[in-house]
Amino acid sequence: MTSSMCPPDDHGTLAGDLTVVPTQPRPGLVLVRVLGEVDMLTARYLSTVLHAALDAVADDRDPASVALADEPSVVCDLEGVTFFGATGLDTVAAAHEAAIARGVRLVVVASCRTVCRPFRLTALDRRITLTDTHPAVGRASALPGAER
Repeated sequence: MTSSMCPPDDHGTLAGDLTVVPTQPRPGLVLVRVLGEVDMLTARYLSTVLHAALDAVADDRDPASVALADEPSVVCDLEGVTFFGATGLDTVAAAHEAAIARGVRLVVVASCRTVCRPFRLTALDRRITLTDTHPAVGRASALPGAER
């Protein structure tokens, strides 16, 4: 972490305008809820949490399981994001590459223009699973053009 960022408190809150709360509802699935602004000052913290989540689900992998439903997954819920800068795109793209390397599925949940528009403008929505719903967060249909 850089010196301009304070460490999170016990609730995942980062001093400033970002809250990141990872939970593990079951083995092989980590839900990362993100609230606030993802910018050059806060993206490093989001990256740290996403990579830790990827490591956690990769370590939970059941080698006997081959079904897609049992595929280790990290769901990054960006529904509460109020600003999503280029550094946020870089952070999610790097997490996606790390997920592929670990054999983990990364899903980004977002329906607001603040997040979806940058993904579409950069065509990142063609590489990363971007959906407005996910069973882990209680919503249920994919955005048009999202990877399935």
